[in-house]
Amino acid sequence: MLGKIVSYDWTENSVVLNGESFSIYIDILSNDIVNIAASRGERPGHSQAVVMNRQNAELQVEENDGYIDIYTASFRLRVSIEDSIMEINDGKGLLLKGMDLNLVDDDRSCSLNIREGEHFYGLGEKTGFLDKKGYRYTMWNTDCYDTHTEGTDAMYESFPFYIGFNRSGCYGIYFDNTFRTYFDMGKTDPERVRFGAEHGPMSFFFIYGRDIKDVVKGYTEVTGRMDMPPLWALGYQQSKYSYYPQDRVVELAKSFREKDIPADVIYLDIHYMNGFRVFTFDKERFPDPKAMIDELKEMGFKVVTIIDPGLKADGSYSVFVEGLKNHYFVTDKNGLPFTGKVWPGLTCLPDFSRDDVKRWWGDNHKEFIEMGIAGIWNDMNEPAVMDTPTRTMPEDMVHQNNGKPIRHEEFHNVYALNMAMATKDALLRFRPNERPFILTRAAFSGIQRYAAVWTGDNRSYWEHLKMSMPMLLNIGLSGEPFCGADIGGFTDDCSEELLIRWTQLGVFYPFCRNHNGLESKDQEPWAFGRRAEDITREFIKLRYRLLPYMYNLFYEANTTGIPVMRPLIMEYPGDEMCAEVFDEFMLGESILVAPVYEPGKRVKEVYLPEGRWIAWWTGEEYQGGRYYLVDAPLDRMPIFIKAGAVLPMARPMKSTSDGMVTEFHIFPGAMSGEYVYYEDDCHTLNYMNGEYNLYRISYSKGAEAADIKVEKLYYGYSEGQRQFQVVLRGEKNIEKVRVNGQAAEPVARDGDVIVDMTI
Repeated sequence: MLGKIVSYDWTENSVVLNGESFSIYIDILSNDIVNIAASRGERPGHSQAVVMNRQNAELQVEENDGYIDIYTASFRLRVSIEDSIMEINDGKGLLLKGMDLNLVDDDRSCSLNIREGEHFYGLGEKTGFLDKKGYRYTMWNTDCYDTHTEGTDAMYESFPFYIGFNRSGCYGIYFDNTFRTYFDMGKTDPERVRFGAEHGPMSFFFIYGRDIKDVVKGYTEVTGRMDMPPLWALGYQQSKYSYYPQDRVVELAKSFREKDIPADVIYLDIHYMNGFRVFTFDKERFPDPKAMIDELKEMGFKVVTIIDPGLKADGSYSVFVEGLKNHYFVTDKNGLPFTGKVWPGLTCLPDFSRDDVKRWWGDNHKEFIEMGIAGIWNDMNEPAVMDTPTRTMPEDMVHQNNGKPIRHEEFHNVYALNMAMATKDALLRFRPNERPFILTRAAFSGIQRYAAVWTGDNRSYWEHLKMSMPMLLNIGLSGEPFCGADIGGFTDDCSEELLIRWTQLGVFYPFCRNHNGLESKDQEPWAFGRRAEDITREFIKLRYRLLPYMYNLFYEANTTGIPVMRPLIMEYPGDEMCAEVFDEFMLGESILVAPVYEPGKRVKEVYLPEGRWIAWWTGEEYQGGRYYLVDAPLDRMPIFIKAGAVLPMARPMKSTSDGMVTEFHIFPGAMSGEYVYYEDDCHTLNYMNGEYNLYRISYSKGAEAADIKVEKLYYGYSEGQRQFQVVLRGEKNIEKVRVNGQAAEPVARDGDVIVDMTI
């Protein structure tokens, strides 16, 4: 407890509350977002993650019966003058109660009451169930190669953000502190949440929302939103630690094409390098990398290379020599470069807290980018160090921080964030007007502005398949829509059944990559024989058919922050049964995915929320609001489509380089519906300048006739006259169709009705 307020003052957008030895700073950024900071000295300053500019907001301050009441258009923040304890009320009920700030030497923390029936989501990459109530977590980026269990705490990524949700209201808290932080979600005291840190600022953002979507929108206003990805990055991606030599990589690509399995990306792990020196190729294993890249490009493949931060301490290695000469490395307190063991042996680590180092690091990508490398994979960037007890550099190492030195304990969690900044800048400089693609293992809030993430070194365990769902759902709720897990598992040996079931799930991950380890059994789609090959081929093809729908979900993420992969409770906040469902999810608002995650299981218990649902495989209609026991043979995973949904789908392709030809599939179960469809050129930055199109596709239908209407809502990207096909699924009785008021010529096929239209 801070103590009594002795004075206060306010301006147009902020309030300062002063105690005898502390100050509380309350900044109103919008009607829904407020930054609350407390200090016994200087006001907290620069933020690594926050990009939000202040918006016009209504602020009113009153003193009433021992309280200071601060009003925005959305809520009232009440502060007790006697003890500084706060509460927030939106007029419908208390959102936060008993909010108590602490500022003692080893504990800068905030605690507050848990509301009745409250659920907690977010907190990024954490083990356990979807609802984080009853857990305690540490935010400290950690190379956690050991088996991940529900008890595993600190992992590769840190997102100090959570969402509190119950029937009476929803809010988010982003704790803007880059040091090691903790979140105790009622584990120690079942009636209280507590978050805090031993060091760093006590500064957090309260984000008000009418529902979870509102809160995520607000949080991504604070920390930023992802750019549109290149379409190829949404395709199927194949990786291994490691594919080499050069001929093997080419043969891998040929196998995908010969076996008619769509794929877009092949990864090169560390064995492509000369002695694990980044920015080099091993000339024996890869005698002509540019020729290889060109050959793969002809087959429709992109190449992504791994780039680790550790530079081999080698006097003949030019990148290291230049870094040493210019003092670009993290140092100890005496100014000597820190050295630690990583893959190449003794290494030094770039000091990404400096702008000049970030620029220099980016410069080193030039040759790779000009060679045709399409994307960069940042790994070992927690940063991982193999010969220290903590598997990272000591906390007292020094970062120069553009002339304001700080200890590693402050910069550790944002080391990867700043490395990703440098990498994105390089890709934009050396390949202007092409969308960059970066994949990073370590992350912090705001990473969505720079890179996709995956969950790191998982294992070929059924438990890890299962765990990937709540983990990715909470990463999405934490502002990072572009996320995935290694399909098949990275470590240990995958089995035929596990690969099949994981691929069935993985094609619905926003980031879809099969990746496994050096000593693990191969797990390409064909690695376990014809049965697995046929089943995985069908599901990978399904992903490609759904790419127009997925691409539109990424547009939604770009403009609103709403994730691609969503928990049921996000779409159905009024359905309490959805609050803890972790083993199903929504892809957007129209597709419900119910993966099988146990060996030998051939049925799946599926909860369908309110409304009507269409089974993908059979066309059977289900009434929601209850559980069903659904058949799930090995070659099928339960998938349901919201009745009446309009899904943009692509015709079959071997890779996105073939181009998307879009059809609009209208599912039965509703008399009318609509969908807003986004399109652009899928690879440049021109969409940022308004070069994109938005169409509204709407329909109404009766027993024997249907009216379809297509409207141009915005038209900034011209490809001339457009031809689309509309497929009325399961509507064999419809005989008459009009498109934009004109009679069309429907064609019946396999129980569907198909109409061609020109825009």
